Amino acid sequence: MIVNVKATNKNSGEVISYQLEGDSDAGFTYEGIHMQEVADNKIREVNNSLILHGSPLYTIKSGQSESIEAMTFDIEISAE
Repeated sequence: MIVNVKATNKNSGEVISYQLEGDSDAGFTYEGIHMQEVADNKIREVNNSLILHGSPLYTIKSGQSESIEAMTFDIEISAE
């Protein structure tokens, strides 16, 4: 499954968009790297928010969209 992630920084308004690939059993990767090991600090922070906040990332089904409000980011995810 592919999950589109769009995160808006609440302080600066900066928007980060990227895709995660995987599933709830095997986990998710960003460009072939586990989502918690990504070198880009901003993407890793968003990914950590997806994991730590009881995220719908692990329950979302293809065709669904969900929103998550984290401390620094407003995050929207949609599954393909």
